[in-house]
Amino acid sequence: MTNSTRLASVLYLGSALAIGVFAGSLNLPHYSRLEARGASANARVTSTDCGNHGTVAYRFRVDERTYDGQGNAGFGIPACGHLKPGDAVLVRYLVADPTQSLPGDINDRLQHEWLSVVVAAFGMPLIILFFARRRFRRWSGAPSS
Repeated sequence: MTNSTRLASVLYLGSALAIGVFAGSLNLPHYSRLEARGASANARVTSTDCGNHGTVAYRFRVDERTYDGQGNAGFGIPACGHLKPGDAVLVRYLVADPTQSLPGDINDRLQHEWLSVVVAAFGMPLIILFFARRRFRRWSGAPSS
């Protein structure tokens, strides 16, 4: 293995690790808590803002208290454009803190998020290395392939 190949491998793995840790820290902890320590409830849509990432606002009851929440549609519930105030949707909330909730199936969200993290972690460094390699070859006068 040449020094440049070794350097590229180390840069790739380091970048993949850094991007994976960063991307994984955004939503995975919250989704994992909802999955492990949450419960499901039926909610009613109170409003939609489809131009804002398909945002759906909803209201649900737990132990005779009413809670409001919002999140993006999909993940086991209809797309935002198909929802209207009064429609029933499934939500997942933290049992210890029902103010923390999201609409839809939390397992769908977790699968989608894991896939996004893996693609970002392994795909982004490849793109970076591709362009860095081309730029380095151009700078050094070597022909780019």
